[in-house]
Amino acid sequence: MANLFVRRTLSYNQFRTLHKTAVNHNVPVPITFNSYKNQQKFREVQSEMLSTLMTSPKFENQIDDVKIWMTRLLDYTLEGGRRGKSLSVPFAYEMMEDPKYYTPENHHRARILGWVLEFIQAYLLTVDDILDTSLTRRGKECWYRLNDVGRGAVNDCGVLLTCAVEVLDIYFGKEPIFPDLVKLTSGTVLHTGIGQYLDCASDYTKEKNNLDKFTMELFDTIAHQKTGIYSFKFPMLLALTLVKDGKNRYSEEANKIAWDLGRLWQFQNDYIDLYVDDKTTGKIGTDIREGKLTWFAVTALQRCTEEQRSIFKENYGSDNPEHIERIKQLFDELEMEKVYKEYESSVYEDLVRRIRALPTKGETRFYLEILEACCKQMY
Repeated sequence: MANLFVRRTLSYNQFRTLHKTAVNHNVPVPITFNSYKNQQKFREVQSEMLSTLMTSPKFENQIDDVKIWMTRLLDYTLEGGRRGKSLSVPFAYEMMEDPKYYTPENHHRARILGWVLEFIQAYLLTVDDILDTSLTRRGKECWYRLNDVGRGAVNDCGVLLTCAVEVLDIYFGKEPIFPDLVKLTSGTVLHTGIGQYLDCASDYTKEKNNLDKFTMELFDTIAHQKTGIYSFKFPMLLALTLVKDGKNRYSEEANKIAWDLGRLWQFQNDYIDLYVDDKTTGKIGTDIREGKLTWFAVTALQRCTEEQRSIFKENYGSDNPEHIERIKQLFDELEMEKVYKEYESSVYEDLVRRIRALPTKGETRFYLEILEACCKQMY
């Protein structure tokens, strides 16, 4: 594990050198979306937002049991995590707004929208844990695994999602941008749900014998729908609803970059699931056991001999520890970690080049910062 950490650090240091070059080529980035100041201000909004939610007409007259349950649900599912996606909403507002139109009030409202995204994140992670039968999340037991929660977590997922809509209604319901916010949120959740469906439907088992599904084209589709739209396009579009003439400020190339950032994030997650200790991540890896269509699985199959492919078919998608270990050995034989690092580096360099060429300084500064956050795994 120590050697793995060293290799990962060296790889990231190479990326950071490239990133600094890219930033200097354009404009200095005076702040970071994940700076202590931004985190602090974002946390301060949390208590205000939760208090406003719990005293809204739909909640204030509920019986005590409901209030206790809601408080516990929100505290447990919103706690922890890097909050990178949510922090990027106010950061995007600051980057994209013309200084003469910038207002502290709109910056504060961008943080509220960041918390809307955080509710959706809690919803998606809780759903994901149930679907993947995960054991831990953010260093603690998954919500559905708590003795007094169980199957009730399915209902709780719906509550988390509707809380996001409720916060939108409370803060923006009487404003002209409200329909756009609802449409944007609904569309993003739909795309993410479709991505989640494709992710689950493509799981491999010996009984299904469905390795024909393991294509890079399907991997890209899942990464775009499940990760790219929600993680990299959605935060920017939320922020742009507050920006002067924001509807005209999002370029087509930025949309494509968000897609490829989703791919990068997805195969980075695949790497972490396979190679990084759960004590570091707070989540026990399940991709091999669940038979997931990952970048590693697809790429390994492209490199396999017929004999190695038979080993893959026999052992992948099994919860038998010996089978899981055999797949890891196969990946070692195929030098998958080396192949991954070379590919990750090439994707990163391509993204830096394209981000540098974006039409606005705001987009460049935003996406360079997000790209660095991805490489540091703090997004």
